[in-house]
Amino acid sequence: MNSDLKFYNFDTNEVSDCGQVLQIKLSNRHLGWSGIILEKGYSPYFYPSNVYTPYFYFALALEQDLNWKIETEQGLTPLRSSPGNIWINPPKTPFTHEINEECHFVILAIEERNFLDSCPLNIDGKSLQFLNNYNVVDETIKGIIELFLVEIKSGGQNGKAYTQNLLSLLSTYYIQNYSNYFDLQKKQISSSKFDQQQMEKLDLYISENIGTAILVEDLAELLHCSKFHFLREFKKFVGITPYQYLMKKRLEQSKHMLIKEGVTIATIAFELGFNDQAHFTKTFKSQFGLTPGQFLKDQN
Repeated sequence: MNSDLKFYNFDTNEVSDCGQVLQIKLSNRHLGWSGIILEKGYSPYFYPSNVYTPYFYFALALEQDLNWKIETEQGLTPLRSSPGNIWINPPKTPFTHEINEECHFVILAIEERNFLDSCPLNIDGKSLQFLNNYNVVDETIKGIIELFLVEIKSGGQNGKAYTQNLLSLLSTYYIQNYSNYFDLQKKQISSSKFDQQQMEKLDLYISENIGTAILVEDLAELLHCSKFHFLREFKKFVGITPYQYLMKKRLEQSKHMLIKEGVTIATIAFELGFNDQAHFTKTFKSQFGLTPGQFLKDQN
C-alpha cells in the first residue's frame, strides 16, 4: 500500500509526490492514532528534493547497509547508513536526498503540535531549536520505535493511553537530548534568584492543595518573599506566570483522574478547584485541543 506521509516543497509549500514511491507493508492507519504515523516498508529509490514534512520524523534503517547522498552546504555528500541507524528530521526543516538503491525502513512521524503537547516538560514560551541528524545511534529512540511497532502488530491491544505514554516518553527524551532545552533552562535559571529546592517546595504545596484556591500571596509567603519579588523571580525561573503554572498542574492532574473509572467530569472540576464543569471543559480544550469527554473517549 502507499504511504500516508505528506511531503511539501519548501519554496512553494505545494504537496510533493516524492513519497509515492514508498511501499508500506505495515501501518497504524487502522488504529486511529491521531497525529501519529508509523510505517514499515521499503523503497526501490527515493529522491526528495528541497522538501519538508509537518512531523517530528524518525526513520530507522533496516536489513542492510545503505549508500546514499544527502544535501549539505558542500552539495550532495555521500553517506553510508547501517541497520539500526536513525535519521531524525524536525518539522518544516528542508532536506534533499538521492537514494539509488533499495532501502528498508520504519518511519515514525508525529505531527508537531501533538508531539510538543505530549511533552510534560515546561516548554511553554521556550524557543526550542532542533537539528537534522543523520546516522544517529540511540538505543532509547530505537527501543521506543520498536514498542510502537509491537503495538501495531498486536492490533493496539494496550489502548490509546499506552500509546500516549510512549509518545510522552519519546517527546521528553528527544527534547532533552536533541534540542537546546537545557541551555535555555540554564540561562533562565541563572537569571533568577529562585533555585530548584524552592521550586520543589512550591510543587509539594501545590500538590497538597491543588483543589483549593491557591493565591500568589500564599506561594510568596511560603518562600518568605514579597508578592512582587515572587512574581518576578518565578517568571524568570519557570518561564510562565504562577497562575499559568498552577493551571497546567491542574490540567495534567485532570488527565490522570479522567482515566480512572467512576470519576465524573463534574467531580474532577470540583476537586481541582474550577468554577464549574463548563469552566473546566473550556480550559481543558484550550490546553489540549479536545474536551475532557473526547479525551476520555480516546482512551477507550
